[in-house]
Amino acid sequence: MKIIDYNAIFKRIKFLIKNSDKKQQDLADHLGMTRQIFYDWKNGKSNPTLLDLFKISKYFGVPLEYIISGDESPIDDATAAFIVSTQGLKEQQKKIIYASIQAQVEMFKKMNGEKK
Repeated sequence: MKIIDYNAIFKRIKFLIKNSDKKQQDLADHLGMTRQIFYDWKNGKSNPTLLDLFKISKYFGVPLEYIISGDESPIDDATAAFIVSTQGLKEQQKKIIYASIQAQVEMFKKMNGEKK
């Protein structure tokens, strides 16, 4: 049975805040808490509940697994930072960005295939 690493979870939460346009206060407000909660989590005075982690994952638009599992996440930090950076954009703007990225991915796949 794997023990939950709350320190790693807190680092992921800090990473998400840092790489977004959100502040600790924004997240605390969303959770219905004060900023004191981050101090308590950091210092092990309390731990986030599964519901807290679920709300945080939805708030930042990342999978709950990403918040909980650390390096076992299905997405890397660069991908998570990109996802977080698109928060606040209109859906049409996100679609344009994703289409552009998809075209580049396909181009690189073709290039990699040609080199083999």
